[in-house]
Amino acid sequence: MPANLMKLLYVSHVDTVVRMMLPHLDGARAAGFTVDVACHITRHGDDVRAHADRVWDLPFRRGPLHPANLAALQQLTRLIRQEEYDIVHAHTPSGGILGRLAATQARRSDGLPLRVYTAHGFHFHKHGSFLTNPLFRTIETIAGQNWSDAVLVINREDYETALERDVVPEERLFHTRGVGVSVEAFDRAKVPQFMTAGVRSEIGAFDDTEVITFVGEMIPRKRHPDALEAFAKVHYHYPNTRLVFAGDGVLMEKYRVQAIDLRIANAVKFLGFRRDIPAILSATDIFLFPSAQEGLPCSIQEALCMEVPVVASDVRGNNDLLDPSCGRLVPLGDTEAMAKAVEELIRGGAELRRSLGQAGREKMVQEYNRERCVQEWLDIYRHLLEERGLPLPESAPLGTS
Repeated sequence: MPANLMKLLYVSHVDTVVRMMLPHLDGARAAGFTVDVACHITRHGDDVRAHADRVWDLPFRRGPLHPANLAALQQLTRLIRQEEYDIVHAHTPSGGILGRLAATQARRSDGLPLRVYTAHGFHFHKHGSFLTNPLFRTIETIAGQNWSDAVLVINREDYETALERDVVPEERLFHTRGVGVSVEAFDRAKVPQFMTAGVRSEIGAFDDTEVITFVGEMIPRKRHPDALEAFAKVHYHYPNTRLVFAGDGVLMEKYRVQAIDLRIANAVKFLGFRRDIPAILSATDIFLFPSAQEGLPCSIQEALCMEVPVVASDVRGNNDLLDPSCGRLVPLGDTEAMAKAVEELIRGGAELRRSLGQAGREKMVQEYNRERCVQEWLDIYRHLLEERGLPLPESAPLGTS
């Protein structure tokens, strides 16, 4: 390893989140950093290892107060001291708190490592509980004021709230476009017709069938029951429609029962975890996303990039991405409004959906393309280093080790 490379550590509670940021790892390595990752490894370990110099499997858990996180904090602090990282970039609530605290505990006399945190949606928000909002805001304020050199937020609401509530000092707060979307990978023109036809055949969709798709983990905040209730209303008027769920989770069987109770089971397809999301989206006419809590959802970005119009709940993150030119926003939990928005896009026909889809892709290409988002993070790293009079990394070939 060349001695002139600066050392960057990505921290997340789970590899699922790191997998979304693999191009960021590549970009940082190309810009002259060695890049390590510390996270809990599940199904994406091989993907992460292919884009990092080293990967450390630590016992992180999703809940910040989970007992296993104490051991993870101790291991992470030792790791940061041992490896002498220059920047620690933390992600997710658990990874964000533990990563910044460990980096603070391991800080050297030269002021390193720099402590960077990307908030992929604060856990306090307009639709949050009046009980949990104060708790999460207090935790983020302690971390933002005391353990952070930079906090990156990825939507307007979080940026404005962080300023209004003094969660993070203004000079340490950065509004970014998140992880971005690969406009090359999510390109309808690059999906072979036989793959599109294969997905439509798998879900029982014919030429006159409108396919409505929801991609997301089956957890409460994604509000799959709202999608089922709205689809039941749509299906009553348009019996040829199909609702497709791509994603898995412990609630899948509960949702299968709900589909049976709503008498739409034959029209609802549960695909589970899939790696062929571009093919699924190429077979989709309308994307549905009723989630209650988001940062800046990759699934909406991917749908828009694939020229699929979106109907989504009017919540933080969703409303950063959608406007009338490319989709429809409806009040959170209003399944009647959701159904009506979907029916509008069905009645409007393929031409309306094509127009909305093309506008959505143009927006993603211009504003949220992955290269632009990677560069935003690199510019922030360089700003932090320059601000402290520290040397910038010297560019190195991608994959140097």
